[in-house]
Amino acid sequence: MSLPRPGRVLWDRLAALLLLAFAVYIVAVARQLTYMQGRVPGPGFAPFWIGVGLGVAALAILAGSWREARSGRPAGVQPEEEPLPPARPLTLVAIGAVTIAAVVLIERVGMLTALALVLLALGRILGGSWRAAVLTAIGLPLFFYLLFALWLKVPLPRGPWGF
Repeated sequence: MSLPRPGRVLWDRLAALLLLAFAVYIVAVARQLTYMQGRVPGPGFAPFWIGVGLGVAALAILAGSWREARSGRPAGVQPEEEPLPPARPLTLVAIGAVTIAAVVLIERVGMLTALALVLLALGRILGGSWRAAVLTAIGLPLFFYLLFALWLKVPLPRGPWGF
């Protein structure tokens, strides 16, 4: 059950303001920590960027609530568009199965391969094109490899193929 629009807008704004306050707090605390230690990110690096991301999300929620209040329709929905239909139970079961399979596969095939398989499966389950699913399944694990394995030197679980 969804709230009537005026009530939903009020709750969206309240949640966004609380999230924004939390984000400001996280950034303030993170700035008291070391951002970089030589050429390696320090203990303040991740909290700082998480706080920034939460702040941006809070501002986006606020902007959407103002747009919704002005236009009278949910944020992001064009006049000729209908809101998303409710999820079908089979889709939810498939998403759950893919998630469980990912957890089981990580130790057997490695983190990056498991992530690629999950993204490919979810892309198709959720109705994306093969092209989008394949590009996402290649691009995101590659990004994670570059970020975590190469730049941050965080060891990721490897599979029999070495990645």
